[in-house]
Amino acid sequence: MTARSLSEATAGQGSAEERILAAAAEEFASNGFFGARTQAIADSAGVNKAMLHYYFRTKENLYGQVIGAAFQKILARVGQAWMEPGPIEIRVQKIVDSYMDHYERNPGFLRIILREVVDGGERFRRIFREMEQVEPALFGLRPLEFIDRVAEELELTRTEVVHFVVNLVGMCAFSFISPLLLETMIRFDVQDFETYLRDRRTAIKAVALSYVRAVMKGTKRSEL
Repeated sequence: MTARSLSEATAGQGSAEERILAAAAEEFASNGFFGARTQAIADSAGVNKAMLHYYFRTKENLYGQVIGAAFQKILARVGQAWMEPGPIEIRVQKIVDSYMDHYERNPGFLRIILREVVDGGERFRRIFREMEQVEPALFGLRPLEFIDRVAEELELTRTEVVHFVVNLVGMCAFSFISPLLLETMIRFDVQDFETYLRDRRTAIKAVALSYVRAVMKGTKRSEL
């Protein structure tokens, strides 16, 4: 089936398989893998447990499908944004928008990832090993191959591109966590979350572009 965002297919909309995935995403985000109940997922999706097991067999497989579908979708969007012709400034801006759009449309996704980190990430590693066996989502490239292609185009090292990706993804993800910390630590009240996220997009794009330009400039100077 075509990958859809975790919250796009709600109960009563889409196929049974899509509704199950959407309901599972919410259940896993709220209760974690161990606390999630397949009966609750089935009820939310408007199906019985027999149908749920027909499509996904086990809770672990369903969990992997939820995470895999989300990552395939964001990787496809990022790949398309970078591969499109145009100046690097425009492509970086599109990548930032791809990540921010994904997190906005799938608020439970970050909670699932954070729970995976706390639990040690073994299920996460297994899911990615299984994803490597299917067709790569980045225009026929696997993530590391894509990073090497970007490094070659920008004349940067693999490590420099990895840091760029970590910085960009981290800034986007943290934007959705930061309001609580800002309110708690410096009494900064984010009253309009949509405006805050819009401002964060602008700031992230500026920082990401500054990093790329600085690294590229440093690389060229070292060659002199």
